[in-house]
Amino acid sequence: MKRVIAASAALALGACGYFSKDKAADPVSPEAAEEETAVDPNEWQPPEMPTAEEAAKAAADAQAAAEAGVVYAGADKKGQTVSLKVGETLRIELVSIPTAGYVWTVVEAPAFMEAVGETTRGTDPAHQNLPGFTGGDHYLGFDYVAKAAGTGTFKLTEGRPWETEEPPMDTYELTVTVAE
Repeated sequence: MKRVIAASAALALGACGYFSKDKAADPVSPEAAEEETAVDPNEWQPPEMPTAEEAAKAAADAQAAAEAGVVYAGADKKGQTVSLKVGETLRIELVSIPTAGYVWTVVEAPAFMEAVGETTRGTDPAHQNLPGFTGGDHYLGFDYVAKAAGTGTFKLTEGRPWETEEPPMDTYELTVTVAE
């Protein structure tokens, strides 16, 4: 449970840009800090917003990158079956709201599938990559490698991990069939 809460906190802080700060750019003196953070309100210009076409292209590019090299299962595969071969990677990727604490948790996974990582990315990369943008929905992904043939079910729940008395906001099940 502690691992889930720690991962949730890291995901939420990452979504807010906390971990993306360049450590080399940290000021070394109070003068440098004042110089870096002092902004004349009359000189501030909002970032240029992407056009609808740019936003659509950024979203399509991000989706293509998320699906590259893996068997991809998003919300559209809820309750369905996917097939893969031994050695292939399955990515289950679902929308979450990590900045509000709502994350997906894998509560059951087939024994023949090995967890190899988690991913996160903004649902609106054209806007979420603008300077100063924080929050918003994110895709939370779970990567598993098929280690042996078999059929089994993934079960995930969405909620705040520390709210143990609350029912999940949502559930997700995916059946996986792995062939040699």
